[in-house]
Amino acid sequence: MAQELPSDTNKLLASVVPGLALAAVFFHLGYVAASAQPALHTALLPLGLGSYLLGFLALIGSLSSRSIWAGRILPGLCVVAFVISIAINHLVNPAVVNPSFEKYQSDSLAFSAYSAQLVLEGRDPYTESMAPAFERFHLSPTVYTPTVEGGTILSEPYPALSFLIYVPFMALHVPSMIWVDIGFQIVSMLLILMLVPVQTRIYFGLFFLLIPEYLSFAVSSATDVLWLPFMIGVAATWDRRPQLCAVLLGLACAMKQEPWFIVPFALIYWWKTSAPDAALGTTLRRLAYMSAAFLVPNLPFLLWHPAAWFEGVLSPLLSHAVPLGSGLIQLQTSGLITLPLGVYTALWVAAFVICVAAYARWTDRLRWLPFAAPAIVLFFSPRSLQNYFIYWPLVLGVYAAVAASEAPPQLRVISSPRFAGRVAVLALAGLASLVLLIGATAAAGERISLDVKHVGVDANTGLVNSVVVDVENPTSNAETLHFAIASPLNSLVFWRPERYEVPAHGSATLRLTPGDLAGEVPHSKDMGFQVVAYAPQDRVASYSRSLSWEAPEMRGVRNGRLASAVSKFQTLPTRAPLAWNA
Repeated sequence: MAQELPSDTNKLLASVVPGLALAAVFFHLGYVAASAQPALHTALLPLGLGSYLLGFLALIGSLSSRSIWAGRILPGLCVVAFVISIAINHLVNPAVVNPSFEKYQSDSLAFSAYSAQLVLEGRDPYTESMAPAFERFHLSPTVYTPTVEGGTILSEPYPALSFLIYVPFMALHVPSMIWVDIGFQIVSMLLILMLVPVQTRIYFGLFFLLIPEYLSFAVSSATDVLWLPFMIGVAATWDRRPQLCAVLLGLACAMKQEPWFIVPFALIYWWKTSAPDAALGTTLRRLAYMSAAFLVPNLPFLLWHPAAWFEGVLSPLLSHAVPLGSGLIQLQTSGLITLPLGVYTALWVAAFVICVAAYARWTDRLRWLPFAAPAIVLFFSPRSLQNYFIYWPLVLGVYAAVAASEAPPQLRVISSPRFAGRVAVLALAGLASLVLLIGATAAAGERISLDVKHVGVDANTGLVNSVVVDVENPTSNAETLHFAIASPLNSLVFWRPERYEVPAHGSATLRLTPGDLAGEVPHSKDMGFQVVAYAPQDRVASYSRSLSWEAPEMRGVRNGRLASAVSKFQTLPTRAPLAWNA
């Protein structure tokens, strides 16, 4: 029999420790406000002093014996701390919701805002180029999404609800859609605090305060926060209200593609929790609810231009965007291995099949898996950005907290469980074979490699304007390569020659140069850059080692040659425009 914790220990865990952590957060916010020249921004004074006062209140309240502090007041103070944090960052960081900087810091929000404007003008965003959004919303070249063919993603890449949600705010002339994202983040926080058991609220409130991405992504144009309230609702109603769960899941899928990974798990769960004689009908009915919720915002565009709609919502799979992320692809982008990008696609597909098969076979033991599977699967993807991972712990936490407060539904035992088990075993064997193939390929050395021999510096600007690189192709296929320069800040600019064919079992020495002055690389001895070679259709992605050097002294610009140039490697506006001294 499990030993119960002493009452003092319960109080320590329920209010004292989290309350003191909250007090420390408030003290930190007060320090940030005081350190940010409140004489220049007088609003920092009440924010900073108020943070200290609220910190003292949280400190005292954490020691109170009244349950209302742990269950209501301290979680409410977490929301207040989050709002204060946004306000302080708005004043301290000029990049946060400040039109004098650049309006948006991701192409996804720029595309969604521009698509919303197109809807107001009676035009179909899926048939329009998104290129005007770059200039309209003052986007830096650093946030463009390039493709391995040397182009840029210029089409609306998400389901329709992702931009329809902004339409009323665009119609009301809200100055920045980042405020909408911030609103969704705060709504998500309040929703979680309402849904989870009282004794866990303070911990979920601290989740938002102690994990920096929940603040930084909300204010930096990461639009994944839009599906978060819907997925929180899915997690909370998964066991209790399957019809509502199906509708919320359909709306989440109508917003972004990440929730799509949940659909097979939902179908399996609905089947297994239905009466044996009504399983098919019940599952199809809930699927109909989900499909209807998905189609309500998407059907007008699907009927308007079907091919354009399909091309848009499937573009994350079909557009051949350059690899990027913090998942397994780091092995490639760091220059350690060189594999066809299709290998990573095969890996995430295999991981998805394994997760679905394992859930079908051991649903009772893996009840949590639907809300962890998207993060697990996308870890293997060639594009594995942090926003693909960071929100799923919140969703899974809501499911776990709600499920722990009540008995889960009884699962129906499928009469032929061996089939799912065999699928899981076969998928696992396939994944193991693929991993062995990757290892064998890397060990054999049959890969295109890049060796930088010389780096040239522009005598006028002091920026890198040429790179001499040896390209080795030991494979049995000739490859036509595009070359680019990648910086540590996720900037990637294609250089000339635009294409060069390296013969099978051959080599070449190339001098790479930027297409214009804006493509020259800022120098840094602390942060290097890499030369990258891509082949069309994701066949090759080869990265050189990181290059850095002792930076020469910056020279003045001659003859005003750079008067209108903006560096493609720097965020707008550059601290010192390239023509500053012309």
